[in-house]
Amino acid sequence: MIRLEITGLDQLAKIRQTLGPELLKRATRAGVAHAAKGVAPKVGKSISESYGIPSRRVRQDVRAVRIAADGQSATVAFSRRPPTLTQYGARPGRPATGQPGLGRGLGWGKPSKPGRPLSALVDRSAGRQPVPGAFLATGRSGNRVVLRRGRSGKLKALYGPSVGSIFAGGGSKIGPVLRAETELLIRERFISGFQRVLDSAARGYGKG
Repeated sequence: MIRLEITGLDQLAKIRQTLGPELLKRATRAGVAHAAKGVAPKVGKSISESYGIPSRRVRQDVRAVRIAADGQSATVAFSRRPPTLTQYGARPGRPATGQPGLGRGLGWGKPSKPGRPLSALVDRSAGRQPVPGAFLATGRSGNRVVLRRGRSGKLKALYGPSVGSIFAGGGSKIGPVLRAETELLIRERFISGFQRVLDSAARGYGKG
């Protein structure tokens, strides 16, 4: 698991001096919560634009946001467990057909329709890629998995990159930009949530 910490902003130091402690605490908690809730939709959308995994599936691996007891920070966890290749749009292969001599003692002959291997869409910029020797199967729990027989003869499940590795991995092609964009979103949403509480309090002060 990797974690993204969301904390208050130093730029609010001057504002802190003008607010009462209870209002400051409430506004900060609201800002942190509003910022944290924006992470999963942002990460899901950005990853699905570059990788062949649906946004809703990405959001499943951006784990529940946990707000600290004091409301001054939050933790958003990203799973490093890789999704199966079926989550990356795996399509079954097709065997060759139309072998003219098959069953008539004339040899195998050349098929009129060549076969094709299973394919998957991992990196959208690279397009759909073949995965030779792989096939779709149904697991014990009823889920579809992509399997391929290894050199040892054992079947192995195939996986795509994890959400955690895409977001924070050193070799991630979108990681640096995604992290920068997420940090900017956090700051914007923190200020928005923080200001919303101040505005509400100001309207309350103006009554009566």
